[in-house]
Amino acid sequence: MKLVNFEVALLKIDFLFFNLFAFFCGIAGAFVGALAGLVLPLNDEKMKDSLIGFTSGLMLGLICFGLIPEAVSISNLLLCILVLIASYFLIGILERALTMKYSLSQNRYLKSGILILVALSLHNFPEGLAIGSSFAVEKSFGILVGIMIIIHDIPEGFALSLPLKMAKQSKNKILRYAILSGVPTGIGCLVGSVISYINKYVVAGCLACAAGAMLYVVMNELIPEYSRKENIKMATISNMIGIIIALLLLEWLEL
Repeated sequence: MKLVNFEVALLKIDFLFFNLFAFFCGIAGAFVGALAGLVLPLNDEKMKDSLIGFTSGLMLGLICFGLIPEAVSISNLLLCILVLIASYFLIGILERALTMKYSLSQNRYLKSGILILVALSLHNFPEGLAIGSSFAVEKSFGILVGIMIIIHDIPEGFALSLPLKMAKQSKNKILRYAILSGVPTGIGCLVGSVISYINKYVVAGCLACAAGAMLYVVMNELIPEYSRKENIKMATISNMIGIIIALLLLEWLEL
């Protein structure tokens, strides 16, 4: 009887550790990326446009080489296309609602930052599922996946902090947003730990939904912002660099 109670206690400790670790992984990468975005100078207009181009490139790379291929590989192309389109238009509806309710039309950068926060939150939930299901296979494998996700989330935290910084938001508020974006990772791990089998179509739907949300932000907020400026050549070069870096990171992390 004592042995059974001891084993139950160990399972509870493991369960608690897995979920705390997932929350840490989701928050740490975004937090570090946001810090990096906060220390960069934005006084120069050319630097600002280049960073917007770089950020949009990172997000495009994540969409095209990470989220969509992964979603298609675990489900089917038609489902991913439908969810992608639906997510794209839903974020457009959300943007209009936010603009009307909070008068965000006068602050384009703040609107972009909030929409990126929504997109990253959608994206981070399946990352938590990955950690939870990996722990179910092997503890060491789950820890490895978590560490890769920390590194993977650093450029996302950077992409979140940049428009919020340009919107003159306080550093504390930006870091709180970064922490908030990582919370769905812990929730996803909790779901993955409680449910022994995660339906692959649910995971694929989350990935495609995140891709559609990010695509809307890039196409309607970030790219138009630098395409109207004189520094468009530098910004487009930065965009290409961002795409290449995203591709290299995804290949290196095998995510």
